Amino acid sequence: MDDVVVWIIIAGFYAPLHYLLPVLVLFITGRETEDTRKRLIRNSLVDSTLSMVIAFGIVITLTTQGQMSIAMAILLLSMGYPFIRIWQHRREIQGTN
Repeated sequence: MDDVVVWIIIAGFYAPLHYLLPVLVLFITGRETEDTRKRLIRNSLVDSTLSMVIAFGIVITLTTQGQMSIAMAILLLSMGYPFIRIWQHRREIQGTN
């Protein structure tokens, strides 16, 4: 299978998980007002985009060096970054109230 096709498949499965899980957590666990929730969701999407772009840059670099298992571990670990940022944003909001 061609490398480009493999990366499209990886991104196709990774991106929905990377974006939807933090937003789902915000919907389920949120007790914020509507405006605050919208701001948290917007921040979460920005954080997810940044972490995904950085993770894919690192992963592509690692796979060209033949370190595929480390690359996949980085993809898995990068999914936690948006959740850390959600926690930080919620602490900031609670601190201002």
